[in-house]
Amino acid sequence: MQDKTQDKTQTQVLTREDTDLARRLRTADKPLTVAGTSVRRRDDPLKVTGKLKYGADYPAEGFLFGKILRSPHPHALIKSIDTKKAKELEGVAAVLTAEDVPGRNGFGAIIPDQPVICGDKVRFIGDGVALVAAETETIAHEALKLIEVEYEVLPGIFDPRDAMAPDAPKIHEKGNILSDDKLVKGDVEMGFAEADVILERTYQVPFLEHAYLEPDTVMAIPQPDGVMLIEGPMQAPFTTRRNVAPVLGVPINRVRVRQIHMGGGFGGKEDSPIDLACRAAVLAVHTGRPVKITLEREEVTIQTAKRHPMIMEVKLGAKKDGTLTAFQGVIYDEQGAYASLGPKIPPAGGSHVHAMVMMPGPYEIPNAKVDAYLLFTNHPYGGAMRGFGAPQVHIAHEQMMDEMAAELGLSPVEMRRKNAFKLGSQTATGQVLNQSVGLRQTLESCAERFGWDEKYAASGWADEAHTKRRGVGVAMGWYRTSIGTNGDGCGAAVHLHEDGSVLLYSGITEMGQGAFTVLPQICAEELGVEPEDVRIVQPDTDLVPESGPTVGSRSTTLMGNAIILAARQVKESLMDTASMMLMVPTERLEAKNRKIYDRENPEKSLEFAAVAGATMAAGKRMIGQGWWTPPKPSLDGHTGQGAPYHVYTYSTHMVQVVVDVETGEVALEDYVAAFDVGKAINPKALEGQIEGGVAMGLGYALMEEVVLDQGVTQNPSLQGYLVPTMLDVPDIQPVILEETNEMGPYGAKGIGEMPNIPATPAILNAITHACGGRVRRLPADPERIFWAMKEAGGPPQD
Repeated sequence: MQDKTQDKTQTQVLTREDTDLARRLRTADKPLTVAGTSVRRRDDPLKVTGKLKYGADYPAEGFLFGKILRSPHPHALIKSIDTKKAKELEGVAAVLTAEDVPGRNGFGAIIPDQPVICGDKVRFIGDGVALVAAETETIAHEALKLIEVEYEVLPGIFDPRDAMAPDAPKIHEKGNILSDDKLVKGDVEMGFAEADVILERTYQVPFLEHAYLEPDTVMAIPQPDGVMLIEGPMQAPFTTRRNVAPVLGVPINRVRVRQIHMGGGFGGKEDSPIDLACRAAVLAVHTGRPVKITLEREEVTIQTAKRHPMIMEVKLGAKKDGTLTAFQGVIYDEQGAYASLGPKIPPAGGSHVHAMVMMPGPYEIPNAKVDAYLLFTNHPYGGAMRGFGAPQVHIAHEQMMDEMAAELGLSPVEMRRKNAFKLGSQTATGQVLNQSVGLRQTLESCAERFGWDEKYAASGWADEAHTKRRGVGVAMGWYRTSIGTNGDGCGAAVHLHEDGSVLLYSGITEMGQGAFTVLPQICAEELGVEPEDVRIVQPDTDLVPESGPTVGSRSTTLMGNAIILAARQVKESLMDTASMMLMVPTERLEAKNRKIYDRENPEKSLEFAAVAGATMAAGKRMIGQGWWTPPKPSLDGHTGQGAPYHVYTYSTHMVQVVVDVETGEVALEDYVAAFDVGKAINPKALEGQIEGGVAMGLGYALMEEVVLDQGVTQNPSLQGYLVPTMLDVPDIQPVILEETNEMGPYGAKGIGEMPNIPATPAILNAITHACGGRVRRLPADPERIFWAMKEAGGPPQD
């Protein structure tokens, strides 16, 4: 409570802040029986037998097929549109232009700046200028060909640095700089003055495609009561609903969004379902019929969000013994045509600010400065992709750490050992890490399992002909849990039935990460039943509490806490009933393995189902509702100082590669990845996350790139966009460490995005160690490696 006096009027402000969140979540000091075990994933049998229905598997009977006419120009004014011939084609139900949007003609995960249908201007080649609904896909395609559009082509911007020029063409009326953010800690000039060695480097990463196997699809189905039902694979049903309602010009409660099973997302299905849902809903409103829009693979690449490309300038200072004294960075973060998930949601939400916070790395540096620019161009727009700005900047700081180690004559591991975060360290934003900091432990455990010292010493020629060289690489990483906004809350409901079975209502979506297995585990652990006693309800905005999006490695931690709080309300009823039935005080009762028993006399027990039935018969509470929000984040808008995220996951990766010095080809031979995850709720599922993440990091390092020429995508299909296959991925050895997170369910922290982050720089560092060449512009394909070796004067001859 605090008092505020203004104009002689005293106002009493009740803050009601709970300053002891750890106490609220504290669990009894007892062995866990369900959480921490490798329960088999619930969705596995349906997936491996082909019985699971994905979006394309849903019958289309009675549906119209929606299609989008896209601009052929990356930047142009629309002078006129003639839809007469298309409307006259038999089988066409609707041809819509901008004036047909019933409500707000704009959508976006943060800022609704992307038109549902462009009316006056197009800003990238994926922009939609007309929508068609027809009885068949073939007719819809024919109708698109009959729409005549006259454009006035404008000059385009395809380099983010060009967007900052005073005379650059304006892509949006407010200018091309979407966000200009600063981080300032200490005195960076003084820090460089104290350094014995100063290095400056520039690193560059391209647009990346998520390459999920299932193309995007959405169904909009008008309901008899006037509600618009949206169905599709998506990561953020509530954000989709929040966009569709104003586009239709109706209240939020007139839109219902239901998630169906997802064939991969990796962040991409946070944005794209908003796009398709708004367009399908507008077509459904005009026709009064269900409309389905499914993108072809090439359309996915051209139209949907990508991982942000960045140009990163880094300056690092260190003393002779490797102690870091100063870090300075500049990020030219290319947003593309629309805001998507780039801009800031105060205080620290949005991918751009996250990248700025992460840029100096998980190291103790007394002086740091980052200038981060988020810039519009006429390319596809950048959105969420596993790591949300962190993979890019890790590529910069982890390569820079190796380059500095080489300059100082130190081992890369020793360089990191000297500077890595530990308990009590202060980050570049001034945040003191006061709990669950296992970074150094991951380094030591990884080095031991990998055999770093032996492999590092044994590197060199791998064959007698001297055509291949072997090298090793290391990289560290850190990643937030939660998204850094003030509104990052998460709700759950737990319904207990009289037979002891449980329904769990959660808005967290399943996209392969294992949420539909892990969340019931947490619920079962808290109630004292088995995981199979808990059935999770598919996310549906009409049924489940608001949960926020399935992003930011927040699902297990935030939703897990909400589930625990909800389950405890039900458990209170159960324990009260059991106390009367057993004549034992509630504080002596324990619920475990479907029994409730006297802790001092375990033989005195009741079946969980019998207690549930008696609780129901007594009219006691059988429903629990939980809501959990992380501690309030902070980040000063001028200095970038504060505590933006409440806890971090840490990791160290080590890899051994062989580089063919004649062709530049790379093969991975050995890989160890160590993680501090707080608590592994399902260790086997966690291993799957790690293996998948490393494979993604490998693709980023060696082969993946959306190639663009004057705004035109050159490799829209998977024939031209290369992703790793099983033959590229080595045997990955995961090491799981548990530094308890006092604000996580049973100590857990987020893990979904962390595994791919250090993988890319670890591989890049290993390539340099093997062949001597350093690739600073990704991907490190054979040609770039070959030229990097040339620039370095050829491979080492030792």
